[in-house]
Amino acid sequence: MALEQDQIDELKTCCPNLSAIMDGGKEYVLISGLKLPEGCNPKVVDALLCPTMRDGYTSRLFLSSKVTHKGEGQNWNAANVAIANRNWWAVSWKTNHDSLRLLGMVTAHLQAFK
Repeated sequence: MALEQDQIDELKTCCPNLSAIMDGGKEYVLISGLKLPEGCNPKVVDALLCPTMRDGYTSRLFLSSKVTHKGEGQNWNAANVAIANRNWWAVSWKTNHDSLRLLGMVTAHLQAFK
């Protein structure tokens, strides 16, 4: 799946520091300095969006560190996952929307931390 430029441009309106990367035959969107919802610690992390099926999820949002928060996404089922020469963490969170655009995917995944 090649990422569509209009979706990348749309995502840049909220997350200006992003780039596309490839790892293991999958395309990811690296979001540097993603601001997390209120009450999260840390408040800002790097994030890695996998917009395609992975690990039984229609999309995944990996974070550069484990986040303390009071949201519903408390099951950190992915820890120290090596992608693109970095370790990442992710909560078990299904968005249930396989037709979301990139911005919608990020927004849906951030609901886990609210």
